[in-house]
Amino acid sequence: MTFSRSALRYAHTNGHTGLIYTPKGEFIITCGTDGDIRHWTCISDDDPRSTCLGEFVMCIAHSGSRLLASTDRNTIHAYTFPDMDSDGILMRFTAPATCLKVAGEYTAAGSEDATIKVLRGDHAGNETLLEGHSGPILALDMFIERKLLASVSGDGQLKVWNFETATELNNITGLPRVNSFESATQYGTPSFEPQTGELLAYAADTEIVVLNTANWEVAYKLRDDRVSSNYSCCQFSPNGERLAAGTTKGEVSVFDIKKRKAISVESPPNDCNSITCLAWSRAEEEEVAFCDATGQLGTVFMSDGTQADIEEELESEDIRADLLSKLKFDRAGNQEATADDGDGVSLEQLKRDVINCGDSIDDELSNHSLASDSRVVPAPAAPQIKLFKQQSAFQPSATPSDLEHRYLAWNDVGIVTGHVEPSGESSIDVEFHDASIHHSLHISNYNQHNLASLSSGALALACSESNKLVVIALAASGNKEWSLSLPDCESVDALVATSHLVAVATSASFLRIFSVMGTQREVLSIPGPVVAIAGHEHSLMLVYHSSAPTQTQQHLSAMLVNINGLSLRLEHLPVPLTPGRQMIWLGYTETGSPSIADNMGLLQLYRKSSNAWFPICDTMKQSSSVSNNYFVVAVSERRQIVQAVLCRGTSYPMTNPRPMLQELRMQIPLCDIEVEKSELEDALLRSSLMQVEGAEKMQKETAIKLFALACSNECETRARELIESIASTELLQLAVKYATKRGRIHLSDRLCELMPQLEAIQEARKQQTLLGASGIAATIVLPMTPTAGSQSQGPKPKAIELSSSKRGALKRFTNSPNMFKAAARPSTPETTAPLDTQENIFADAESETVTGKSTELRTPLNSVNPFAMKRKLVDTGVIFGSEKLKLAKK
Repeated sequence: MTFSRSALRYAHTNGHTGLIYTPKGEFIITCGTDGDIRHWTCISDDDPRSTCLGEFVMCIAHSGSRLLASTDRNTIHAYTFPDMDSDGILMRFTAPATCLKVAGEYTAAGSEDATIKVLRGDHAGNETLLEGHSGPILALDMFIERKLLASVSGDGQLKVWNFETATELNNITGLPRVNSFESATQYGTPSFEPQTGELLAYAADTEIVVLNTANWEVAYKLRDDRVSSNYSCCQFSPNGERLAAGTTKGEVSVFDIKKRKAISVESPPNDCNSITCLAWSRAEEEEVAFCDATGQLGTVFMSDGTQADIEEELESEDIRADLLSKLKFDRAGNQEATADDGDGVSLEQLKRDVINCGDSIDDELSNHSLASDSRVVPAPAAPQIKLFKQQSAFQPSATPSDLEHRYLAWNDVGIVTGHVEPSGESSIDVEFHDASIHHSLHISNYNQHNLASLSSGALALACSESNKLVVIALAASGNKEWSLSLPDCESVDALVATSHLVAVATSASFLRIFSVMGTQREVLSIPGPVVAIAGHEHSLMLVYHSSAPTQTQQHLSAMLVNINGLSLRLEHLPVPLTPGRQMIWLGYTETGSPSIADNMGLLQLYRKSSNAWFPICDTMKQSSSVSNNYFVVAVSERRQIVQAVLCRGTSYPMTNPRPMLQELRMQIPLCDIEVEKSELEDALLRSSLMQVEGAEKMQKETAIKLFALACSNECETRARELIESIASTELLQLAVKYATKRGRIHLSDRLCELMPQLEAIQEARKQQTLLGASGIAATIVLPMTPTAGSQSQGPKPKAIELSSSKRGALKRFTNSPNMFKAAARPSTPETTAPLDTQENIFADAESETVTGKSTELRTPLNSVNPFAMKRKLVDTGVIFGSEKLKLAKK
């Protein structure tokens, strides 16, 4: 007994595809991401009836004379069958419903908002709400005789409920975790044994786990050695004798429940992908229909044995016949041998003959089977390496092209929306955030444009299946629109419009650059398949595949193009991407820094001065649910925010109603980000990394807070290291003032030793800033420290011995607020003005400025000996916290 496969049929577009059999088995009904419902009389139906219900249909179920479907309006809608007329709404969710089950008079549905609703009857109202999952519901099943419901969620848990009392009976963990229903490949798909409900099966990696519903322990596990990938779904047959399961590589396994072994199934073709749904025929329980992730429909049906099986069976029958004839000959011989004993028949002899005959037949059959197995052992199949899927070209901040109402572009300038009417007519609407740039536009989409890019200078339109480019110059006068056709055999893969340029990446691996008014500027060659393109003023960034993907990730690189007049500068750099992720957004900040975002919400920014990528925000950590996603629109470097749209349970926003933009705070993914120290370090890194207004002041304020925190935690070495790494003399003055007033004299002395070194570093930075544009590197010259050889030359200075009273006076002089002015180097050309901080550290400096008294700059070489003359010191008040310290000379 074996199962054969039918040919695959195209049913829907790429994405999750669902199917069911009608109760009598006369129709196969499928649904998909194209929003259509199709009725198939059989797998060979060449003209299935099709009905459009919306932008997408996630799941369907049959209930009496009605068909239930999950639509893009986050509802469970009822339709008459087979007329498909609207018959009301049964349930409403805050996100699309992902799974649907009808059993008797009960209807259960799960949604991407992690909730499950159970309805009794055919009319809306009085639903039972099941809450407890923290991820999107992937699959569910019911057994109404015992009021049981099993659900699998993206949080990696399988829960069993009593849906009548809304109580949780059991919880199983360890299943795969996903953030959204679209990204799931293993659905778990729990299935109750339909006759008695004593068994519950679910898919877990490479095996099917069967639970005993009496004690919820594992009864047994089913495996198929012919399967080489993980199971994605499973389903009991209506009579409960068999169980079918599909894998992520398109393989189908059928198990005999009584024998607990796999039945031979024909291997899948090469074009079969991950199976998303299975359904048994109720009319013929020997047929299973399935759909895969590319929208293909197929069936598996029971067939007669193959020729090899028949020949093997016939050969075994011949062997058995030969053995029986041999047995008869042996018995005849034995009877002749024992004929002399008398005419009676010996019972003992008959027993021995029968037993020996059975043993000899079994031995011969086993030996024959071993010999045949040794002859027919096939060669081991070569291992197949599954590479990571290489993503195709996309437009940043655009929704998929298969939607009827979609966003062609959404950025900080405006929104471009495309609409397709049921009559087939399409149009494009353009809205600007600032009406002073341009008024809104409504364009009839005669050329079927599905690519668009909007800037303050132009609107660019193109079609991915055409070679025509249309550009509308927004700031021009007179004839604003111009168009051109690309050479033959070239089509547009991606395009971008900036305030000065329009660029098109073509299928011939060319990057064609135009001015806003249509002057052809450059034609460049692209080293690999295009992924996306973005631009800012005179700069362009094109991301392409630099090499073939590996098993876990893609290899992307970027071309940075900078046009200045008639000159062009090009550089290539690698694009970092976490394994298992895809890039979904590419753009520039308002200051001209390239940025990228992946499908798990990680946003990265490129700094040209550092020639490095920096992660600046993880949007998923700012989401309240794992099923939510943020649709990135723009990144503001000056304000340090990310403008995005919250998509609840989906990856893309809806066009109607128009969603609201949210501003997400940038936060570098540091360790222990909730701690005060990490928050200050995050603020310091962002102020030094990004082009922020008042960045220098912000850096000094944040650094002095970190310095104070290190001092309060008794980490003086870390405090000194912080000042030394920032290398700012002004910050050093602040740190010494703070350390002195806190009574940390040892730390203050160690910081004073850094003054010459920091001055040299600052001077070198100024030279590097002035000469960096010319390519001349500035050399940092630090003060020379005496070596052992230089110390041996010449007489050593004699140390001065101080009495205890002189030591006390010197200590008080060190604590004086005017110490820095006495220790400043005369070689510094400009005096450093004190900085304002949150504390009144510079109250004494401000008082001296008001009095107008100028103090002579002192150094250790020309300073006056405080013990050789009497000086009249004015009482100086220094406000520190809530106390006033007065320093007076004895």
